[in-house]
Amino acid sequence: MQKLFRNAAPVLLLALAQFLGTALAQGAAQPAHWDHIKTSIFFTSDDVKNLLWTPKERQATLAYFAPLRFTKVYLENRNADPSVVPKLKEIAADLRSHGIEVSGAVVPADHGPLSYNEPGDMALLEGRIRVLAQAFDEIIVDDWLFTISTSEKSVADRGNQSWADYRSRLVAEQAKKHMIDFARQVNPKCDIIIKYPNWYEGHRQNGYDVALQTPQFASVSVGIESRQLETQDQHIPAYSAYVYQKWIGGNAGAKWRSSWLDNFQMEGDYDEFAAEVWQAVLARSPEILFWCAGQLHPPTPAANDYPPLCEMMPEFDRLAGMLEGPSRGIPFHLPLGAVGEYNIFGYLGMMGLPIEPVTAFPADAKDAIFTKHSLRDPKVADELLASVKAGHEVFLSWPLLRDLRGSELQNAFNVIDDSGTVTSSEFRVRGIGWRPTIAHAGRQMSFPLIRTSTWPYVRDIALVREDGDFGVLLSTPYMEGKVDVLNLPDNYYDLLRLPDAALNEIRNVFYSDLGVRLVGPGRVALYPFGDRQYVVYNMNESVEKVGLRFPAGTPVDGWTERMHGERLVVTQPEEGFGATRQKETQVELTLRPYELALVEKP
Repeated sequence: MQKLFRNAAPVLLLALAQFLGTALAQGAAQPAHWDHIKTSIFFTSDDVKNLLWTPKERQATLAYFAPLRFTKVYLENRNADPSVVPKLKEIAADLRSHGIEVSGAVVPADHGPLSYNEPGDMALLEGRIRVLAQAFDEIIVDDWLFTISTSEKSVADRGNQSWADYRSRLVAEQAKKHMIDFARQVNPKCDIIIKYPNWYEGHRQNGYDVALQTPQFASVSVGIESRQLETQDQHIPAYSAYVYQKWIGGNAGAKWRSSWLDNFQMEGDYDEFAAEVWQAVLARSPEILFWCAGQLHPPTPAANDYPPLCEMMPEFDRLAGMLEGPSRGIPFHLPLGAVGEYNIFGYLGMMGLPIEPVTAFPADAKDAIFTKHSLRDPKVADELLASVKAGHEVFLSWPLLRDLRGSELQNAFNVIDDSGTVTSSEFRVRGIGWRPTIAHAGRQMSFPLIRTSTWPYVRDIALVREDGDFGVLLSTPYMEGKVDVLNLPDNYYDLLRLPDAALNEIRNVFYSDLGVRLVGPGRVALYPFGDRQYVVYNMNESVEKVGLRFPAGTPVDGWTERMHGERLVVTQPEEGFGATRQKETQVELTLRPYELALVEKP
């Protein structure tokens, strides 16, 4: 359905949304909230003045946004003048009379991020907090709670520390003093919510530290603004939004309050905006916070995303009500404050590998994924070796293995050359029973060169060039366990363009433990829930045929697809070689662009 709206006339669709909103506001028989999700809207200072300032404007705004069935708003105020307090209280009281929760919001910035060692900037921050704390018992902090100051004073104060260590300590200390404690001085009941930005890899470098700040603040909001993967300047895979929530929100536990998403500069990109919402639903976010009212309201160009959003809201709620059991995935080691290969977990997720981030080393996992993020754990080399000795399988990125200088695991592979890069469009996939498949990509791809000796043979996937096969997926038994290494292309997006045969081989590494694997192209994500449900999400611009593969003995009859009620075709492909050959079970799916399916096992 989403694709139909991309080319529809925005004016007509906006008129439809406004009509629906007016009908709801005038008493149409619709509940005031969703059954399975909670939604809220952020109003910037300009939004408050333009959309909520007068009773008439508030009535029109509530009517316009009624299709979202929001139950809470966050009202930003940048004015430190106490004379604005009565107006904020008036607006809040009116909204509460409509059954809407109201909290304040602060953006700690002034023509750019603040300097937390400058008294003037801290006075500005306190001024805004003073006003908000008088009007509200709760304040959310927009993700400008960071600093990039390189002033002479900042350099001198940093001393011999890294910018990450200095700024993360400074911002934590100053935020507690000038926000958390100061708000309580003004209003003893006032709590503050920290919103973490989506640029996790720059958190500590710019003053955010989840390990330090989550314990300080009353609640946590997780930024999941993935926007457009290929064109937006951050280039964040949509699946990263899912991981952020499971990683940072999961660490926060009961403090996890919401997931913050937006459609900033996303005019005409509704499919990718909807992908953000789906990630929030699939991560079971306690609250889906839309930033912001002004981006969803004319005349902002991105408001053309709003009508299809209204149409899809019932579907988001319906899926949330269908999900049963805990989410399942491959343990991915992500210590708090870790920095590694940029959003690699998002790319792996969009390859069809379900990811379950864990902050502590997953010592009990039968198999798990480790990247350069693991180096945040100073004991990781010893822990990996112990895991292999215990008979477990460890899946490492090539950049991590190269950085594990002196580790025993570096001896697992006989690498005879790893200098330079290699480029080709042809891949050799070893397959079962030494029957390799030659698979062709749609374009040339470049990888760091990994040349290994003929024996022991470790290249499950290799990039083929006239002078040799070069490692893409290396795998070998070692001690009592197994070591897998995934080489990463120079362009991480090429992971999603790998030939189906190569992607299927990578997914097969985790098959025995997950009990399911995706078969088909990239940009299709898999989300298992409990032992019976499997959400499959096609994030391609094209129709794709995919399969869900299950081990031999899995029932063939009784499979259902619950989102659309479509009939499922189930086949029994044969796997194995010789005496081990067995019929497995494969559920076949044909998914339209950006279509999501919920497959349920009998």
